[in-house]
Amino acid sequence: MEFYFLELPSYISLVICGFVGLIFLAIHFSKFELSFNFSNKLILLSCFSVLLQVLVVIYYTQNNEIGSFSLFYNIVNLFILTFLYIYRNEMKVNYHLYWSFALLFLMGMEIRAIQTIGLGLN
Repeated sequence: MEFYFLELPSYISLVICGFVGLIFLAIHFSKFELSFNFSNKLILLSCFSVLLQVLVVIYYTQNNEIGSFSLFYNIVNLFILTFLYIYRNEMKVNYHLYWSFALLFLMGMEIRAIQTIGLGLN
């Protein structure tokens, strides 16, 4: 079975989250400053890419068996996005540091979801 339509959005989301997470980590530990408006746009881009990737996986699973573990990790990504939205006001203390950890964690979950494509409970 071909999983190209599942892997390509996952890799795109993985690269975006990892790149933005590393940028925010570098900004936090250096003396560079980035405006909150531009930072918010980068966060929205990375969260939207994860959300779009999860929706593609859910849509594709309706007709094909992709494996229950990959779908599990994508549903966990939805919960992570929900909790990031709930705690967005508390993350303003160390803004770039917290968002870098959150985006790098989402990147790790994307890697795990890619690794488990096709694995089921059988």
